[in-house]
Parts: sequence; C-alpha cells; structure tokens
Amino acid sequence: MVIPKSFKIFGETYKIKELIRVHKDNRWGEHQPTGNVIKIKKTLNQEQKEQTYLHEVVHCILSNLSYEELNENEVFVDQFAKAFHQILTSGK
Repeated sequence: MVIPKSFKIFGETYKIKELIRVHKDNRWGEHQPTGNVIKIKKTLNQEQKEQTYLHEVVHCILSNLSYEELNENEVFVDQFAKAFHQILTSGK
C-alpha cells in the first residue's frame, strides 16, 4: 500500500508528514485538524506506517463528521483501521 503525500476530504487537503518524533509521549501517529496534517513516525516498519496512516485517516473522517464520541474511542478507531488495512492489502 502506498501512503500518499496528501489527500482531499470534505473539500480540505491534508498533508502526510513522516517524522522522527510525532509527539512527546512517543505516539506512532497524530491527526492535527488545525493545519490539516497527519503525522506518522518515520522509524516504523511499512505495515505499521500503513496501519497508523489509516488509523489517523479514521480520526480525520470521524472528526470532520462530528462523531466525537467515536473519534475519542481509540479501540474502535484502531480496530476499524486494521480492518480497513486488511481489506486494502489482501485483495487479488
């Protein structure tokens, strides 16, 4: 799976940045609605980067749809992203 440099959603362009350090608490990724940025930890392996990217995209979607309760549910977001990743990477 190729992680894009940017994408559009709901008329907004989001940039994806790979960084050595994403956040002070050693997160793998982060969605920043202000600035329309998704950050991914550069030192992850490719599968971890892909799943982290999709995890943050799910946050982006839920935030834009104002589903704050689901957006704050990290277990839901993570499981949804992993299922989405499997769908995108297992097709023939």
